[in-house]
Amino acid sequence: MDAEQIFAGLNDEQRAAVEATRGPVCILAGAGTGKTTTITRRIAWQVASGAFAPSEIVAVTFTDKAAGELRSRLAGLGVEGVRASTFHSAALALLRRFAGDPGRILSTKALLLRQIGNRLPPPYKFRPAGDLATEVEWAKNRRLTPETYLDGLDEHEPPIPADLAHRVFREYERRKEEAGTLDFEDLLERTIRVLEHDEASIALGRERRRDLTVDEYQDGNILQQTMANP
Repeated sequence: MDAEQIFAGLNDEQRAAVEATRGPVCILAGAGTGKTTTITRRIAWQVASGAFAPSEIVAVTFTDKAAGELRSRLAGLGVEGVRASTFHSAALALLRRFAGDPGRILSTKALLLRQIGNRLPPPYKFRPAGDLATEVEWAKNRRLTPETYLDGLDEHEPPIPADLAHRVFREYERRKEEAGTLDFEDLLERTIRVLEHDEASIALGRERRRDLTVDEYQDGNILQQTMANP
């Protein structure tokens, strides 16, 4: 890796962020201001300066496209071995390592929720599955369960009356469990539970992941933030 290449074209603020190789760092930047450039150059300098080995660094983001962009830019800087992936891919890898294969993962909630929604009473029958999926994800991203959902609503207004939304959530979880399947939120929740209750797993995880970069951290939900800080 070439230090000149890593620092080329950076302004003073970007350079300061890149040179901060250890400790908590928050990079505040608007769209199109070079945030991804700064993040990848910082990771490259962490490796080039000897702060961390590539295998000790994990970078997570929200989409496969963004994760691919991170890997591509790091490769262009000569950095190989950094684990750059989405939250869900990282969770799946951890689950497989510490708890075995988690089973079949639903690619979408729509089919199951459409079946449940079609049994709602008028005028809520045939409510778009997307609305129901958004509500289920809202609840699960806050680590709510069917048992805690109603108490956890606070000022939030579901797309259908709360008692019906609760029924949908409960039935969705029941059918999913009966079929032995998981959704993407379950991946994160199960990973968190493994890390919370297995000291050996969390110790090994911390040993292998000495530095974590989260892209677009402000967009993270409680599930994602909890997994990032077990």
